[in-house]
Amino acid sequence: DMQVKSHIFWFNFDYRSEAATTLGGFPLTITRGTGRNHKHRFVIDLGSKFPGQKIIIATMKEFVKVEFENASVEAFGNTIGMLGDFKTSSLFARDGKTEIDDFIQLGKEWQVLPADDMLFHDVENPQFPKRCVLPEDPQGQRRRRLAESAISPEDAEAACSKSLKDAADIKDCVYDVIATQDLDMIGAF
Repeated sequence: DMQVKSHIFWFNFDYRSEAATTLGGFPLTITRGTGRNHKHRFVIDLGSKFPGQKIIIATMKEFVKVEFENASVEAFGNTIGMLGDFKTSSLFARDGKTEIDDFIQLGKEWQVLPADDMLFHDVENPQFPKRCVLPEDPQGQRRRRLAESAISPEDAEAACSKSLKDAADIKDCVYDVIATQDLDMIGAF
């Protein structure tokens, strides 16, 4: 990755040729991927208030990954929302009380509503009241198509295992490679 010098970004609906250098009062570093994967990283360094802690947002193609590096109860112990309760890992509805154990239900619950602030500067379908497109049932159509896939689960696992060591990352990588039929997705990890 290389440090971005002059790339176009949107911050708070403000179109800028120069990226912001802080976010929420914390230093922001933006790196732009090069080559085939074009993985971009946005690192928010919380070190001035929470030593050694960072929020890392990575984007690659249409995928977004949010990672909390060295997260502590001090920094995130009172947080609750779409990513769940920091202390218990429980997932909740918007009311913060109703626990949800089903990821499909969680996604439906957290669909952006007209009263919510805009997250993106472009409005694309589906928008409420239309429902979000649900992921395919892994036991349904997708399984039948795997037999026709150009990349087998074994090939995906072999490719992911060459680049990754963590078993959970390898599992997620294999899923993404098979789902997208794109070996470049290995670069997302």
